[in-house]
Amino acid sequence: MKVMCVRAAAAIAAVFSSSVWAQAEEWPRKTLRVICPFAAGGATDIFARVFSQRLQIALKQNVVVDNRGGAGGMIGTELAVKAEADGHTLLFASDSPVTIGPNLYRKVPYDPLKDLAPVGKVVSVVNVLVANPRTKVATVSELIAAAKKQKAPFKFASSGAGAFGHLTGELFKATTGADLTHVPYKGGGPAIAGLIGGETDLSFATFPSVIPHVKSGRLLLLAVSNAKRSKLLPDVPTIAEAGLPGFGVDNWQGLFAPPGVARKILLALDKETADIVRSKEFADVAATQGAEAEHIGIDQFAAFVRKDHARWKQIIDKNQIRGDS
Repeated sequence: MKVMCVRAAAAIAAVFSSSVWAQAEEWPRKTLRVICPFAAGGATDIFARVFSQRLQIALKQNVVVDNRGGAGGMIGTELAVKAEADGHTLLFASDSPVTIGPNLYRKVPYDPLKDLAPVGKVVSVVNVLVANPRTKVATVSELIAAAKKQKAPFKFASSGAGAFGHLTGELFKATTGADLTHVPYKGGGPAIAGLIGGETDLSFATFPSVIPHVKSGRLLLLAVSNAKRSKLLPDVPTIAEAGLPGFGVDNWQGLFAPPGVARKILLALDKETADIVRSKEFADVAATQGAEAEHIGIDQFAAFVRKDHARWKQIIDKNQIRGDS
């Protein structure tokens, strides 16, 4: 009886394996749906649409973007997780619903490390550290020294509790030992307005949101908070270069598939992703959004996601940062 059960199980496994292989051989056989877990018009949507247009040309198959915004990207991500694993439904997402939200909220209907198959990283948004001129600091080293000396802590603004700028500030605080106080605002615009008006002293913000104010002299640009110096700001040092070795954050966007998609399909998608990301057209679009096209493939991207998830979990748990739900 045991031998028969083993043989039956093996037969079922063989049928399943051949079915998956057949799907991979036929792929793509119908329209691809790329779920964007954010509303139309935002940066993620713009990247998703340009990417999808190029993917459609490469695969000679229709590719449509399906915007499913809500809950910080988690509604659309859950939809992608539950989609059929045939390679015809994909997820174009930022770090928010993948490595930040699952640590920020107590109830998340998926495990991003188990329920998503990373395909490839696509872009990195350029983030910077800016200061109000009244702080009288011109470098990161001066900022750290001043923050440790003065009696009242520096205040840093963000677009809200749990936002990327908030978490970056908490990481900076934990790494340097500097005394900083977080001031959350309802959105990036109000946060920058508060910084310019002197309500706060610093902000870890996206490059496009602050560059006009840097050019006008209302804000001081101290450093890039990404791990690598940006091609968009070649003369601006990273925080690591400017006094904090090893520091670096990445506000990224990437392509994922539901769990169980055949490896052959994932490899084909990764190849097309690499070609798209390395194209001048995609790089130019990324630059207009204050980002840089940057590809890393399946296995490296999976390791990158795990590391990013672990880092934000540590910061979120240490500071007891929680979302509204």
